[in-house]
Amino acid sequence: LGNIAIDRLSPDYIPMVVMNHILGGGSSGRLFLNLREEKGYTYGVYSNFSALRYPGPWRAGGNMRTEVTAGALKEFFKEIGRIRDEIVPPAELEDSKRAIAARFALSLEQPTTILGLAVSRLQFRLPDDYWDTYPDKIMAVTAQDVQRVARKYLDPDAMQLVAVGDGLKIQSVLELYGPVEVYDSGGKLTSILKQ
Repeated sequence: LGNIAIDRLSPDYIPMVVMNHILGGGSSGRLFLNLREEKGYTYGVYSNFSALRYPGPWRAGGNMRTEVTAGALKEFFKEIGRIRDEIVPPAELEDSKRAIAARFALSLEQPTTILGLAVSRLQFRLPDDYWDTYPDKIMAVTAQDVQRVARKYLDPDAMQLVAVGDGLKIQSVLELYGPVEVYDSGGKLTSILKQ
């Protein structure tokens, strides 16, 4: 599930990185802790976003068993609602920011990462010291910033859902979220399934 969110030059990019990490950026993310650890719906569930020249998608997903489709969708939207409606607790925010900064520092051990950072700095005309100050920018993100970008860029009413599975078993679940289009295994639009 997901919606179009943000472009790379948005001033909200850094808060979006932090917000996404809290929600679903790894095994400490809320989606993972809820849908995998608490509910056991999936082996892995994550969220990410693409921010390039034009606004790209924020998306979340995982591989769920057919019989837990309804429960999984309920929990996805619960966590999206929670990050939009509730201020992130200080410890969770600090842990997330430290994890992002540490992962960034470790990534600099890879020459390909350094090259990629240089290319993106040129491609998006970022300031010369952008990557030098990146960890400080991450650490400056506030709980209010996280909530603000969640409210601005995660729109439950505009999200598109894509589900792959037994249409006869999941169609009625998906219809709770809006009109359903059914595609066959070749990608061709077919008629709506009915039992």
